[in-house]
Amino acid sequence: MPLIPAALVNLALPLTRPLAAFLREDVFDYYGRLLHPQLQLRRVFARLKARRLEGEATVVLTLSPSRNWRGFRAGQHVAVTLEKDGVRHTRRYSPMRAANGRIEIAIKRLKEGLVSSLLHEEADSIGYLEIGQAEGDFVLPDTLPPRLLFLAAGSGITPILAMLRELKARGYQGELHLLYYGRHRNQMAYLDELRAYPGLHLHICLTGEQARAGEQAGRFSAAQLDALVPKAEGSTVFACGSHGFTQSVQAVWQQRGWQGLACESFTPPTWHLEDDKPVTLTFARARRELAGRTGGTLLEQAEAHGLKPASGCRMGICNTCTCQKREGAVRDLRTGEISTKPDETIRLCITAPVGNVVLDL
Repeated sequence: MPLIPAALVNLALPLTRPLAAFLREDVFDYYGRLLHPQLQLRRVFARLKARRLEGEATVVLTLSPSRNWRGFRAGQHVAVTLEKDGVRHTRRYSPMRAANGRIEIAIKRLKEGLVSSLLHEEADSIGYLEIGQAEGDFVLPDTLPPRLLFLAAGSGITPILAMLRELKARGYQGELHLLYYGRHRNQMAYLDELRAYPGLHLHICLTGEQARAGEQAGRFSAAQLDALVPKAEGSTVFACGSHGFTQSVQAVWQQRGWQGLACESFTPPTWHLEDDKPVTLTFARARRELAGRTGGTLLEQAEAHGLKPASGCRMGICNTCTCQKREGAVRDLRTGEISTKPDETIRLCITAPVGNVVLDL
């Protein structure tokens, strides 16, 4: 149990900031958490206030962050870190506004997802979660356009819903469309809220079961888009889902030469190799020269050799695994581009070696 109440923590935190230049953060944080989990110099811990289920596969946690939290823009993501058996695990989720200055994060349970399983099964016993500051540029423009089109698949609904809540708070009067894709109706989160959203043209699209009256069947396609949103051209568009889903959306926009599309994916890109050749990976700081291959990311291969570089989303959007490549040729898995520049910054989770590589690890 905390030794001091949360109200005193929120009063004390602003007073610690002028001391930041003179205090060792690790020392302050160690003694601070003995008094209260949220009494940290810079780190943000959020208290779990409530949990509920959305559909059959998603748990929604309502959190109250400490005053170290700088807030967020709708559509951004935050790192959520928890500790299990002495090991810290970090994943990224899109926060949404809740009442009384609180935030919500929605976690869809994955079959082999360690963190999602822990947050589903043990959230009530955790009490406090560490969250990072918000990041990302998948956000609404400052000047709102007359037409907005949202495309969401699966967990991609969370940043989209954050934007819709923001639009409602700002009194948006423009035209709103949402195409929301899911395999099964009972696994789709926030359907009741979306159906009650004033002025929203909601299109439920099912890919794993038969559609009912008022619903659509099948995956995203140009023909389906034309049937549901005849005036899609010229809209400002936000699409979020798996890498395959966002690729399909991007392909339609590119084929038609349309503008105004912003995409974000919550799964890594799929990379099909024609060959898998041996290479040498040199980890300079670890003073190790090890066998590698062109058929895997540098993050996967570093971990396979027992190294533990910092990592977060594994999708190239959080920058946690940023590293200096001293020399060698690497491929960006999202674009396919090959770079041979020395001393360049790369992200280990979306980069694969093309030849021998020296890393500052």
